[in-house]
Amino acid sequence: MPLLPSSTSSAARTALVYITLGALLVIWTAVWYVYLNNNAPQTNGPYYWCAGLLVSGLTLIGIGLGLGRIGQQARAADIVHREVVAAPPVVGEVNGVPATVVPTAPAPPAAGTAAAPAAAPAPTSNTPASDTAASSRPPTVGSTH
Repeated sequence: MPLLPSSTSSAARTALVYITLGALLVIWTAVWYVYLNNNAPQTNGPYYWCAGLLVSGLTLIGIGLGLGRIGQQARAADIVHREVVAAPPVVGEVNGVPATVVPTAPAPPAAGTAAAPAAAPAPTSNTPASDTAASSRPPTVGSTH
C-alpha cells in the first residue's frame, strides 16, 4: 500500500521526501553533536562533519519547502487553465465566431496635397537596372495593377 495516494502530484511527493530526509538529518546531527560534546574528540574534524550535515539537512528542508510551494502554484495554474480552455478553438474561428476577411479601401490623400504617382527609384551602382522598373515587380497587396 503506497504511503501517498496516486492523485498526489509528483512535486508534493518529492517535497515530502526532501523535508522528511532533511528533518531526519537535522535530528540525528543534533544527537551526534550532543554525543560529541559529552565525549570530546581528539581533533575538531568531527565538529566540521557535524556542522556540514546540519547545514545539509537544513538545505534539504528548504528545498522541500520550495518544491511544495512551486507544486501548489503549478497545480493552481493547471486547474485554472482547464477551466478557461474547455475545448480548443476551431481553425477559422475567433471566440466562436467565424473569421471573415474584410477588404479595405486605400486611405484617401491628405487634404491640400495632390496624389502623385509613385516613381521608381533611380538606379544606383548596387542596384541592377532590371530591379528598378516598376513593371517587373509583382503586384503588392492593395495595389491597383
